[in-house]
Amino acid sequence: MKIGMVSKFPEQEDGIALYSDSLCGELDELGIGVVRIGDKLSTASNYAVDFKSLFLKSQLRRIIEKESLDLLHIQYVAPHFGKFSLNLGLLLALSQKVPVVVTLHEVHTAASNLKEKVLCFLQKLIVKKSDAVIVHTRQQKEYIQLRYRKKDVMLILHGLVLRQMHKLKGKSLLFFGMLNHGKGVEYLIRAMNELPSFTLTVAGKAVTAGYEQILRSAASENKLGNVRIDIRWVPEAEKWQLIENSDIMIFPYVWAPYQSGTLHNAFSCGVPVVVTDAGAIAEVVKDYRCGRVVEQRSPKAIASGVKGVLSNYALYQQGVQAYREAANWGKVAEKHAEAYNEALQGYYETHGVIERDRARKAQLAEELARDKAETNETNPTYGK
Repeated sequence: MKIGMVSKFPEQEDGIALYSDSLCGELDELGIGVVRIGDKLSTASNYAVDFKSLFLKSQLRRIIEKESLDLLHIQYVAPHFGKFSLNLGLLLALSQKVPVVVTLHEVHTAASNLKEKVLCFLQKLIVKKSDAVIVHTRQQKEYIQLRYRKKDVMLILHGLVLRQMHKLKGKSLLFFGMLNHGKGVEYLIRAMNELPSFTLTVAGKAVTAGYEQILRSAASENKLGNVRIDIRWVPEAEKWQLIENSDIMIFPYVWAPYQSGTLHNAFSCGVPVVVTDAGAIAEVVKDYRCGRVVEQRSPKAIASGVKGVLSNYALYQQGVQAYREAANWGKVAEKHAEAYNEALQGYYETHGVIERDRARKAQLAEELARDKAETNETNPTYGK
């Protein structure tokens, strides 16, 4: 099997780029051929296309034909494919002569404002036009199936690297990740006034200058001096060092229609967590007992959750270990292989093999014509 993975890739400063790079590496290990199709800034991809172009369909079609791909897998986050074009290029590109599988890294269930209404509308079209959909939590799968009556929805856990299990060292807390208004980090910083024996590091890249100022202001109001702010893109090696040196990671999110890659970084190192009851991130913490789930926007609830995790540290680490066994990248890649086989089978049961065979024959004829033309250029008397 040979697939095309459409996603951002390193060296881009983006969580999806890191996710896709890890997944592709494990698929390679399984013997699945992976052609990495990134955007113009993805230096680690085999091809670079314009994700926001209205001609994305033809760009992808040429790669499908050239590489004889069996399937296309798109890692979908709406802003990656054109905020102002409303993802029109991607919507057109979903119609190909091979099955198209889409991973929804965000599943939007609320439509209380214009932005959310637009995202829900785009999500509906993406689900309808794709041949199969992958999501990361049970609740997301149930929502897509019920809301859009979509049968081909597959639950595959996010995936994580297995690193050495953390040993409790003290009372070091960490928030790591992209910093934006949905992360609720200001509530965590305020919670530190109720945790005098703990220290907190906030590390990550601020999406806006306005939110960075909110965090710096909150830190300046901290009365105990137990908060350190490090706002920048943190390289991978430094990221792992920060996580391995922390005892508990905190996710005080107030908006989270996605599963968190950084949450899985914590589990990679065996670090228990405190998360809020926002969106998709709380599900695995509840199901596997990897930490405490607390109320959103409440410094007191966050502080209480931290104390609770510390007092039952060994219990929560057992939950983390159980989740590590279920969600390591090797098992996640195997689940993707199963999903690809199901998508291929369903596609050809619906469309038959005629389209596939016609495409392959056309490609072969094109290659023969190209070879003949090249031969004629080097030997003008050939064929005369």
